[in-house]
Amino acid sequence: MDNTNIIHNLEDIQARKAQLHETIGKQGEKVAALWHDLVTVKQTNDRGEMLSGLLSKGVMAFDVVLMITKLYRRYGSLFKRKKRR
Repeated sequence: MDNTNIIHNLEDIQARKAQLHETIGKQGEKVAALWHDLVTVKQTNDRGEMLSGLLSKGVMAFDVVLMITKLYRRYGSLFKRKKRR
């Protein structure tokens, strides 16, 4: 961020605003492209890649189940109803 811009009048402010708006727009397009690349499912034609993807998803699902089980055992008492006497 450069602080060398000297503002003398309203036109300087409007020019700087337009410049910043353009810069933000360009950066927004970059972020949108990166986000699209991140969340887009890539089609694989290779059986090895497909198998490794399925294996990876299976291991991730198993890990999630183990984590949920561990959390339920540790904090399960928060979700159980207390008996009324």
